[in-house]
Amino acid sequence: MTASEKLVTQKEKAAQAKATLRIIEHNPQSQQLAKELTLDNFLVKEFSATENGKSPITISVKQDILLLQYCIQGNISVKNIKKSKSTLFKQSEYNILSLKAGDWFVTLNDEESKLIHIYLSEDFFHRYTPNDYSAPLYNLVAIGKLFPRNLYLAPRLKSILYEIDQCEFSNHLKLLYVKAKIIELLTLQLAQYEEEKLIPSALKPQEVEKMIVVKELIENDLGNSPTISSLARAAGTNEQYLKKHFKLLFGSTVFGYITSCKMEKAKELLLSEKYRITEISEMVGYKHATHFTTAFKKFFGYLPQSLKAKMVFGSCFSFGVELQAIEMLMMV
Repeated sequence: MTASEKLVTQKEKAAQAKATLRIIEHNPQSQQLAKELTLDNFLVKEFSATENGKSPITISVKQDILLLQYCIQGNISVKNIKKSKSTLFKQSEYNILSLKAGDWFVTLNDEESKLIHIYLSEDFFHRYTPNDYSAPLYNLVAIGKLFPRNLYLAPRLKSILYEIDQCEFSNHLKLLYVKAKIIELLTLQLAQYEEEKLIPSALKPQEVEKMIVVKELIENDLGNSPTISSLARAAGTNEQYLKKHFKLLFGSTVFGYITSCKMEKAKELLLSEKYRITEISEMVGYKHATHFTTAFKKFFGYLPQSLKAKMVFGSCFSFGVELQAIEMLMMV
């Protein structure tokens, strides 16, 4: 994944405020690797325990910025150097944090940890956030993060992050594409927060934990298609509560979530160009490639064979917009 993406529109040139980040990484032998990066509206960076070891990564900022942190694997903690309390992220959790000027520590807590950072200037963030979104914006000031509790990284969001990583455009088109994807991430995250606010407070912590167990069982075994009864037994609940509580917590039925995970994983595998369609269909639990192809087309609206062409010609954006539409972002 690229370390920096810069996009300057005609409207942004006059108001642009550049920020400088100094990131001190480590390799597994704890040798320091210092990098000076410039933030022009947004900046994308990936870290993993494999490459960075488990020593804290230091992020120094000279002016306030925002951080979209996605914990892909393992668990991660973030803290300001002047404060003792850390913000912990478990696997498949994310949030939007306010990084005040100063030094921050990001620690990859286990050997499998992997995360993606998207740094945003405050101007960029507020430009695409509703003016009447007062309560969450207050959270950024009061508690330092947009959402009071971390949200769960759904397959759709993971897919967008992967699309940013695999973008084959170059130069200005690539910058337009990444900007569009970041705006899409913000949109879906705000929508997810609005949905999760409706979760009844009567849903007890232990019930939430059981649903998380089910979610992880689904995500970690896409080659199979578990039944509701088997998932309920594994989580220590019954089928009725599983269907009800899972929908409340994640906004999707159990079977809907299984299908979503399988299709997003299949899309990721297709974009990697390492596997044939017959191999991918087996990897996501389909015995027959024709059944997989039918399910893929029903989910995405196009055949898996056409995915690569759609990416190359710029028409495979998550909201279905065409390339000329995305270029309208230059006017925003």
